[in-house]
Amino acid sequence: AVRAYADAGFDEIALIQVGGDHQEPFLRWARERLLPALRRL
Repeated sequence: AVRAYADAGFDEIALIQVGGDHQEPFLRWARERLLPALRRL
């Protein structure tokens, strides 16, 4: 889904309201998997 926006010229994305009991696991996953993949776009 993000690739279409990257292809259209967008260079920023916001992920908001990730919290509660799932915040730390999400941040770890984002740091290890999501962010590296987004940087390769």
